[in-house]
Amino acid sequence: MVAGKRIAPHETFELHELLTFKNVCATKSSAMAGLVKDEELRTLMQQDFTVSQGQIKELQDLIQSSELLNQGTASTKNH
Repeated sequence: MVAGKRIAPHETFELHELLTFKNVCATKSSAMAGLVKDEELRTLMQQDFTVSQGQIKELQDLIQSSELLNQGTASTKNH
């Protein structure tokens, strides 16, 4: 990532992809924890859900606080 809070377009896409992945993981952990009978596995899934929520918040904050880096290519100037 570029120094400061400026990110390139491909980095923005990667952050959104990671955010989507973490949302799916958190949703699955939350849903499956209610179905699991093993207490140790349920605890692990609940911990994963809690950790994922923190990571989702961090990714959202990073995306919202970042400015898109204008790389000055002809294709980005025309859109």
